[in-house]
Amino acid sequence: MRKKVFIILVGITAFVASKSAYAQDSLFTKKNRLGFVIGTGNQYIGQLIGGGSKGFAVATNYYYHVTFYELEYYRTIKKKRSAEWDILVQPQYNINRYDMYPESTDFLDGYEFGLNLGVLYRKSLSSIPLNWYISLSSGPHYASGTPHRQMSGFLFSNNLFAGANLKIYKNLYADVRFGIRHMSNAGTRLPNAGVNNVALKEGLVVLF
Repeated sequence: MRKKVFIILVGITAFVASKSAYAQDSLFTKKNRLGFVIGTGNQYIGQLIGGGSKGFAVATNYYYHVTFYELEYYRTIKKKRSAEWDILVQPQYNINRYDMYPESTDFLDGYEFGLNLGVLYRKSLSSIPLNWYISLSSGPHYASGTPHRQMSGFLFSNNLFAGANLKIYKNLYADVRFGIRHMSNAGTRLPNAGVNNVALKEGLVVLF
């Protein structure tokens, strides 16, 4: 189901791009914007795209699948003609599924919630209303359950993502991103080997 939603979103944004090449505002025209994204995180790229091949992995000795639900607030703090720097705030509630031991078939369900703070660098593509970005964020989280290598409870979530925004209509933009997330507790409790995910997210951004 998620794969179908992603394919539809990509198709819509590609169509809009082909119809909107005449637009002049490839960077956001307002300092404030609000977004909502959903996404999936796994250990393998193959799991993200629904294929049988595992592909690149961030870890192989545990299972931790997460579904993201994130609100996002962006504000431009420095802007040039074709680039800008933003600060971002990302409150979120996520659902996870994990196993306690390597190669276990006993999967457990849990949840996460937390807040990420970060910075984002955005660059425009002048020929179409499209911009790409790189973001780095971190913040406190709570996870109700994690694999055996990581103590559950209070954690820090560290994120590195690359993505793109494409104008759909007036102040409405599509948002697609791919990246890596690492969660651990900075050594305050053991075990603390960390939980890693490759993640794919998509959503919408509104300017105001």
